[in-house]
Amino acid sequence: MNPVGRVAPPAQIEQGAAAPGVRGRRANLTVALEQGMLGLFPVVVFIWLAVYVLAGPSNKIAVDFHDAFYVAGYRVLHGGDPYAWTSSAIRGGVAFVYPALSALLFAPFALISSSAAGVLFTLICMAIAPLALWVLGIRDWRIYGVTLIWQPVFSAWQTGNESILLACFVALVWRYRDRPLVAGLLTAVAISLKPFVWPLALWLLVTRRWHASGYGLVGGLVINLISWAVVGFNNISVYLRDSATDARDSWRIGYSAIAAAGHLGATRTAGELLLIVISAALVVGTIHVGFVKRREKQALILVVALTLAASPLVWTHYFVLLLIPLALAKPRVNWLWVLPILMWVCPPSLHVRGWQELIAWLVAGTVLVTTSGTVAT
Repeated sequence: MNPVGRVAPPAQIEQGAAAPGVRGRRANLTVALEQGMLGLFPVVVFIWLAVYVLAGPSNKIAVDFHDAFYVAGYRVLHGGDPYAWTSSAIRGGVAFVYPALSALLFAPFALISSSAAGVLFTLICMAIAPLALWVLGIRDWRIYGVTLIWQPVFSAWQTGNESILLACFVALVWRYRDRPLVAGLLTAVAISLKPFVWPLALWLLVTRRWHASGYGLVGGLVINLISWAVVGFNNISVYLRDSATDARDSWRIGYSAIAAAGHLGATRTAGELLLIVISAALVVGTIHVGFVKRREKQALILVVALTLAASPLVWTHYFVLLLIPLALAKPRVNWLWVLPILMWVCPPSLHVRGWQELIAWLVAGTVLVTTSGTVAT
């Protein structure tokens, strides 16, 4: 502090005036880099990926949609059997091995050509990931940019399957968790589309949402009675047989716990035992956290972990479910949101290497453990 009447030297005046300017330039540079790396760059990459896929060969667009879902929907619409597949098609992973509701869901797409339907469904899938984030209350624009170039998100819309749709269902259940009828019916529809999300029903129970659980049970029974009545109750056994065959013949591929055991030289039986042990531990943890501790966010994160761990088959697009724990625990962008980009080295290939499986689960495990710990404190 200057004595009264003493004037500061010109050098001090210039230094004091320059400091705010330097800080301002640094702040502007930080904003520019942030907008470029988390805004412009992801958008440019996303547009390039979209053009690359949509302008490429038609057999590269929505491959799962074309191989299984469109065919099943077309057969339902024209009075055919959605479960009439050869054993070689089932073993090759190009058959419809999903519940009846999935066949009904895709029947309207069969009103237009296969190629047009594939493009339409791809565009719908592209929009669902941002929609799920919005439903979960994410308003940080940087998160929308980063997730555009997640490999699991790309894999979900490029292959054209139900994974990204199921992630949105989980987000909607969380959003409407205090509206029993809505939460229960959303859970029933999600599980009826693909039973691997069954832990979502467990979450309703452990968080003491008894009315929602009841609505889910009744809604699930009604939905499945109607769906199987349309495609034929005799096809229930066919569906169960084909899905079991698919899981049995494909146990060495993908990113499941069983496949991980196979990479370590273990047998399928040992892999199934590993899956059961991990799943049981997560079930106990979910019950403790949700029912005893009453931490519903942490319980939902454990449910996402259980969904991934308990599935006998896991593909990279299944990891799109990581949107849920991150949105619950990290509503502002941080390094965890960037981490799933590393999964670009884990392609949706039938022949996954051990190191790729390791990276995929290191990424998923880091996200799940860190977010679970964040919401628990």
